[in-house]
Amino acid sequence: MLLVPDRDDRALRSAVWSRRELLRRALQGAAAGAVAPAFAGLFARHALAAAAAGTAAVRGKQLLLVWLDGGPSHFETFDPKPGVATGGPFGAIDTGIGDWRFSELLPELAQRAPHLSIVRTVTSKESSHGRARDLMHFGYRPNPSVDYPTLGAIAALEIGDREGDLPPFVQIGGTPRTAGHLPADCAPFFIADGNEKVANLECPDCELQAATGGDGTADARPDRERLEALRAAIDGEFRERGHGRTVELFETRRRAATRLMRSPLKKAFDLGDENDATRRRYGGRGFGSSMLLARRLLEAGVGAVEVELPGFDTHADNFPRHQKLCAALDPALAALVDDLIARGLWERTLVVCMGEFGRTPSVNAGGGRDHWPNNFPVLLGGGGIRPATVVGRTDDRGETILERPVQVADLFATFAALLGIDGDREFNPTTRRPTKLIDPDGAVVKELLA
Repeated sequence: MLLVPDRDDRALRSAVWSRRELLRRALQGAAAGAVAPAFAGLFARHALAAAAAGTAAVRGKQLLLVWLDGGPSHFETFDPKPGVATGGPFGAIDTGIGDWRFSELLPELAQRAPHLSIVRTVTSKESSHGRARDLMHFGYRPNPSVDYPTLGAIAALEIGDREGDLPPFVQIGGTPRTAGHLPADCAPFFIADGNEKVANLECPDCELQAATGGDGTADARPDRERLEALRAAIDGEFRERGHGRTVELFETRRRAATRLMRSPLKKAFDLGDENDATRRRYGGRGFGSSMLLARRLLEAGVGAVEVELPGFDTHADNFPRHQKLCAALDPALAALVDDLIARGLWERTLVVCMGEFGRTPSVNAGGGRDHWPNNFPVLLGGGGIRPATVVGRTDDRGETILERPVQVADLFATFAALLGIDGDREFNPTTRRPTKLIDPDGAVVKELLA
């Protein structure tokens, strides 16, 4: 079921030109010789800015999940323990915020600690990658009889603009997440590599067709109508055979693709607009490009973005591998924090940086750390988070929670509170038993709320 725009949404849309109207006027003017090519470009930029501002004004909240796949070591990231047997070879940077320190591998993020917060004592019982990934994306312990939606899909449902030109949820890197039993348009628009140009976004004559209200040339229209009739017949047959969900998914994706290809907002996917200095701030190609793309998508009004940095499953060579991984994470996330603040997006964008678990205090024979769900950190910022807040404390060896254990369900209850998500809203899984979007056993971590 699609969300119905609220009264404020309709008022906003009626108060400004639609994107189609802006483009139509620009092209008509250009055709009449009244608008120079540069002025036509101004119309397109105005459409992009107006649409993004409209989305932000209506939807209010956005989500960025920075996913550190494989399970980052808390010792080498956000809860270092230098000088002890389990601490490893790296030093720590004092933030001036209580006893909170960053690993020396993250100097840029340490400087931004006054804008950030940390939960150092997240704990779970899931020590296998698959189940732990699911837990940290769903907020529920995995259950084979329930097709849970991922956090990004929940955000797409509750705070995303599912009728807008841009997808409500974009995932960059990793394995595509799932919408579970939420509507198909809550599933992520998946980009495998943030360095590569997104394929198949161009639509010949789409801009002209959208601006004039036409469907192409008169000669092509009969062929198009016959193809549409054939497609409708095939879809009808699939529905009769019990594949209604598949047809719904295809139809949803087809409509969304058409809107996106026809929209000036697709420029948000084009990193070619960014200068070399900005790219260097984010760390260059690789993860830096993915994070820069995430910033552009949030700025354009995408409700939820997930970016993955893989490689944290460091059963061997933990220390050199974390050195390399943190060299990618540090500048990219720091630059994104700076840009979200400078562009007025910080207060409405909840930024979450986490993996599926931590790594063991002990170091194995291969110089690695193994799986450790007992205690691990989650870094947070923006979106209503009280800045410079430290929740929980671990012992000097990094293996025992001394204060304030936080369950995963507590984290998700907090995310819901910050984003304005109705956690009690229900969906029907395969078992047909109503299941709430957010685990009702979770309690909001009130220390984090501004």
